[in-house]
Amino acid sequence: MSWYQQERFRQLLIRLALVVAPTIIITFVTLRLLNFSYTSLDTSIVSQTLYFSFGLTLAFALYHYGARWIVSFILLWITYLLFERIINRLPGEFDVFYTTACFQLYSTLFIFGWVFGFLLVRVRWAYLLLFGVLSVITLVSTSNTIDIGLPYILLHLAPVVVYGLYMLLLSPLLVERVEINFKKSKKFLARIGLLALLILLMFVITENLFKSDLKAVEKELTARGAKGNKQDGSKSEKNNDGYDDRYGLMEKGDDGYRLKDTMRVNSKMSQSDKLMFCSRLDNYFPDGSPAPLYFVYHYLTRYDPLKESFTRDVNVPSLDELEVDPTALPMYYSYTDTSIVRKSMSNKFRKVVEAQVYLSENTWKHAVLGPSSVFSIQTIPVEKDFQKTFLSAYKIFSYTSELNNAYFVYNISANPKLEDIQEQRTKELDNVRDYHGVDKKFLNYYTEYPKGNIYDSIAKLALSLTSKGGRPVDKVLAIRDFFLKRNENGRRIFRYTLNAGAIDDPIIPSSKMLYNFLFKTHAGYCTYYAGASLFMLRALGVPTRFTTGFAAINRSDKNKGWYWFYASQAHAWTQVYFPGYGWLDFDLTIGNEDQQGAPKPDGTPPLPPPEPWLVLNAKAETVSTVKKQLDASFKGLIYFNTPYLLNKTFTRSVDAALCRVLYNKKDTTFTVIRPGDSLIIVSYKDEAKKIPSPRHGVSIETQVEGFSSPIIADEIHILRKEKEVKKNDATKKTANSKENKITWQEVVSVAAKFFLSIILLLLLFPSLYLLYRMLCVSFSRNAKNADHVYQAALYRFHMAGLERETETPLEYAQTKVDPLLSSGFGKFMHTYLRLKYAPGSLKAEDFEIINQFSSNIGKAIHSKIGFPKTSFNYLNVLRAFRYFQKPESTDHEPLSL
Repeated sequence: MSWYQQERFRQLLIRLALVVAPTIIITFVTLRLLNFSYTSLDTSIVSQTLYFSFGLTLAFALYHYGARWIVSFILLWITYLLFERIINRLPGEFDVFYTTACFQLYSTLFIFGWVFGFLLVRVRWAYLLLFGVLSVITLVSTSNTIDIGLPYILLHLAPVVVYGLYMLLLSPLLVERVEINFKKSKKFLARIGLLALLILLMFVITENLFKSDLKAVEKELTARGAKGNKQDGSKSEKNNDGYDDRYGLMEKGDDGYRLKDTMRVNSKMSQSDKLMFCSRLDNYFPDGSPAPLYFVYHYLTRYDPLKESFTRDVNVPSLDELEVDPTALPMYYSYTDTSIVRKSMSNKFRKVVEAQVYLSENTWKHAVLGPSSVFSIQTIPVEKDFQKTFLSAYKIFSYTSELNNAYFVYNISANPKLEDIQEQRTKELDNVRDYHGVDKKFLNYYTEYPKGNIYDSIAKLALSLTSKGGRPVDKVLAIRDFFLKRNENGRRIFRYTLNAGAIDDPIIPSSKMLYNFLFKTHAGYCTYYAGASLFMLRALGVPTRFTTGFAAINRSDKNKGWYWFYASQAHAWTQVYFPGYGWLDFDLTIGNEDQQGAPKPDGTPPLPPPEPWLVLNAKAETVSTVKKQLDASFKGLIYFNTPYLLNKTFTRSVDAALCRVLYNKKDTTFTVIRPGDSLIIVSYKDEAKKIPSPRHGVSIETQVEGFSSPIIADEIHILRKEKEVKKNDATKKTANSKENKITWQEVVSVAAKFFLSIILLLLLFPSLYLLYRMLCVSFSRNAKNADHVYQAALYRFHMAGLERETETPLEYAQTKVDPLLSSGFGKFMHTYLRLKYAPGSLKAEDFEIINQFSSNIGKAIHSKIGFPKTSFNYLNVLRAFRYFQKPESTDHEPLSL
């Protein structure tokens, strides 16, 4: 082999080590994140990386030796077609499908590697294209994996940015023959480290200076980005949909919209057509037709006369509201509070109703939505095809009255069947004559009435409609008839409107608005009717509470039992207590035709989840990604919907070959599971499995011993790590303590501050590098000090305007620097060169020459061009950049001592 061939092969090996190896590493990191974000075939990340690496290395080597790209790409295309035909002729339909899928994946990776290998050899700035592709893939994968956040994005972008910086500094060196030695390599790595450190410093300073603003922007961008993922893509789903939570029943929480905990009447009400949730409600009339129920959010049991608003009260007696955060429950785990049944204070015409609730991204996830008196909740998964519309779901059980339905006022004469149902309800409630025997504390609380002239007028109106000694149901019907009253022309006096007062009216107290509603305008929305009904009923001695939630409307003939709830269905109504029957819904708002139709057609309901026979709250002990099996230890489980806590820890083998894996409720792959991860392992009922039936009288430990091994898993949910949970909790507390409502103007302002800080750091870079050089001079000793003084002198003279071009350092000192500055640079260079070419020849007078020159540099520059101009020169970023582009040594002078 000739010297030329040996040198060319050596240059190939150097470039494979400097260019190809880092590219393979960054590709592996990117593929790992991509596999974490999207479900793929049963292929490992290592295999995917190997195919990409093979294409990249082969192409790089071929084109390094001058292969013709047209010929090579034609041969590559012919090879692809040949393999595709061979695969199509394989026997077995499944084998062909699986092999074709694997071939498509691996061939795509190989071709991508081939193309990038070609570009890295033939195109000087090809790494910029590769950097852009990897950045886009990283951003898309990050946004699809976990709720978007600035620290999370920066963490996953960091390897890509380091790769880009590395290639930026490396690419000028690859133009010519590359010489590798320890000193040059050390200096090259030091430059990369310095740039990486400056970028890290930039992010740290920016984050600390504008921490609150960045979090607000991050939250705003997260919300806007999430809305962009909706299936319909309509403009009405964007953040700017005209909804104003100052005048609406809902407010924006840290995790979606929620109904307010405090309500008052306003001059108008704002509404939105956002989809909030859908529900499958197992409640039907005797003839099989759906019987919709209102979905309750909270009970606002106390009226604050000072703030003139209805609000929640922690001291309410017998509160039948389930207090639990659904997001805190692991998948398929349940929470039950049987005291709700007792607190409902009812035993007549009661039944347990089951409902499945699917929450969209617009809905606050931390409270329970369901028919009145929910006493049990169980989290359930959302089928994969519906995860873009619904983010979470749960199953609930309510202790609901058979006398409740959503038709008490709406369409009161539109359907004879509904009239019969309402008549039967009224007849049954006629059995309640008064509230004799009801707990006095309970009765006094729910009939508490404020004092004042306006409230006295409302009480007087109520007493004019019916006697205080009548039956409770007669009092309710009297108020209902009052709202349905018509004038001499046959038109209703009261009407439903979202604009109860003119827009330019001043903000007047809520009680005054209710007074005007009852005695003057006779126009209002649900809060008016509910508030007025509560005051009038309490004035008549009827226990009443203000209820918020969503009105249920049966609009679907195809999917019976399914109900879709939009933001415009957010509602307020009254519940009235009847001894023995409990709290019953009485919606006295007159017909609102706007709520009868949906703002858009109801969608396809989600597929109900299959029934699990076993749910393990487990910990991964060992994981085999090749066999897709793991050993899991567990002490808690759900066996045929019954939770158990075992007396000892069991370990079982789990087969996950056909298993769906989810992390943070999003699909991922089995390869992300690590030993020590907390898992929820689910196995569904299936006739093909050997499922052990529960044995009465046998301990659960003995039954677990009899479980088949391995356990066939259908779903594995990876629970969030403890650090991640704490971080999210801290973020939520911060968001709850002070919620920022920001506009795009503020987003632009924060972005401007961010980029200004980057510009500031760039302007300070020349000064920071000078500081670094001066520190090296201060802390160095012996001959090494001369080297640092030399490096600092070159930089300082360059920034003073004496830029070195093609001269050697000695020529530069004698012809450019000393004639102008008389700094003694030439004398220093003679000493410096002698020390370089004759190591160990350091004399005592050399220290004096080095130290004297080091102290004279600044004085010489300041005396010639002045201190202000010298300082101003260090803001010249372009001049500093030219210094790093210039060679600091020639072929005749080594880099350093």
